[in-house]
Amino acid sequence: MARPRGILARALYDKYHNDAYIENYDMKLWYKLPNDGKEIIDRYRSKFFNLTEPDPITLHWISQSKSKSADLWLQLWHIICKAILKLFLTQTCCNGLLKRGSMFIMSEVQFANFLHSGGFQFGSDSHINYLDVGAGDGEITLRLAQALTHLNSNISLNVYASESSYIMKDRLREKNFTVINDIRSLENVHLISALNVLDRCSDPKTLLNDIHQSLHPNGRALLALVLPYNHFVERSSSHLPVEALLPHWPTKSLPFNEEINIFFQTLESMGFRIESFTKSAYLCEGDLRQSFYWLIDILVIVSKV
Repeated sequence: MARPRGILARALYDKYHNDAYIENYDMKLWYKLPNDGKEIIDRYRSKFFNLTEPDPITLHWISQSKSKSADLWLQLWHIICKAILKLFLTQTCCNGLLKRGSMFIMSEVQFANFLHSGGFQFGSDSHINYLDVGAGDGEITLRLAQALTHLNSNISLNVYASESSYIMKDRLREKNFTVINDIRSLENVHLISALNVLDRCSDPKTLLNDIHQSLHPNGRALLALVLPYNHFVERSSSHLPVEALLPHWPTKSLPFNEEINIFFQTLESMGFRIESFTKSAYLCEGDLRQSFYWLIDILVIVSKV
């Protein structure tokens, strides 16, 4: 069957075929390490926390994304608005203004179980400080905050968030998060998350140093990195970082499990200890061409050495 010529017809044609592929895709592969992780260094591989498959909350998010993608008039409205807004705004700001393109990594239940596997404990603290670096629209921040209360409903939780997009900052304030500009202004933070930020910020190693400095001595940091590693800085004319997080990029590509080794070795060299890690999909709401999109995340819980 020939591909249609009209723009809208081509988009709907692509959506039909892309969504047919999604329906037959084995989502368990999102959580499975290639070759069962045999190339991963033993001391790291023993820390693997296997999520196995998407849980009901994840499947519900996917179902909602499919419904939103199928709303033809909404998607056409987004296309028209983006064509105008991108003349003045970044992609992130466009999404924030239109309230589209929300992300999903884990459900609050999965986050809670993962944090537990990484040794996150409240101890005698009843007031918990949580900071999400590069929080976007705050949807994932909210799930992590709910995961903390799922672990202990008696805590008093202070949620802080940082974000470079001024429009996304408004989205965070709408959720009653305390927006900060400098994470070094906080001390003894019990949990710091930086989810898919290390490959999008201009200076990832400085960011890791700041996280290390602000982290409570017994706290945990939750980091996520898309693999294969590919750095892109939105707010830079070159789109390149000051220094790449992983030293082999961009001159050489490495297998998935080898990049995990290098990522974890980089974290250890900066004073972190690997407590637990997992593999998951980094999901994004779809559009007129596909119900939802995904990349593959490695998520790791670290503590201070």
